Amino acid sequence: MKLGRCPVCHSHLHLDALIQDDAGSELLGLLSGLGRPLARPLVQYLALFRPAKSDLSNARALKLAQETLAIADRDSLTAALQDTVRSLHEKRQRGESQPLKNHNYLKQVLATVAPDARRAAAEQNGSRPTAWEKKQGMDETAEEAQRKWEADMRRRGLDPDKYKTVK
Repeated sequence: MKLGRCPVCHSHLHLDALIQDDAGSELLGLLSGLGRPLARPLVQYLALFRPAKSDLSNARALKLAQETLAIADRDSLTAALQDTVRSLHEKRQRGESQPLKNHNYLKQVLATVAPDARRAAAEQNGSRPTAWEKKQGMDETAEEAQRKWEADMRRRGLDPDKYKTVK
């Protein structure tokens, strides 16, 4: 099934080809269950691991995505991923950065971003989402997002308690 064309290289995108590979299919399922606010920066983060002259395999991308999701709660992770991607893209534009080899940079960013992200999420819990937040898929509360994440982890056969971090 042809989906359309890649916005970058204009080659055809085939859904059936994406799901032929087990790791690719599982990665696609994982990303589709995360929701836009987390999935988008996670994909951008995974691209930071891609070597300059080759592609990142689906199996490696899946493993990295699972490891990343295990690092922190959704709110903190979303904020940290956005900051990490923004910072490393700026460094790459200046020619200063190599592909990531591990999650240490993200963990450093998470240590500085996490308290702010938790506070912002707590403040937002009682308020109604703005039109922009609804458009971005951010109209769910932290509790709803956490509940959806836990259900998705169970559906995948993973224990969500194993991946939770202390708030």
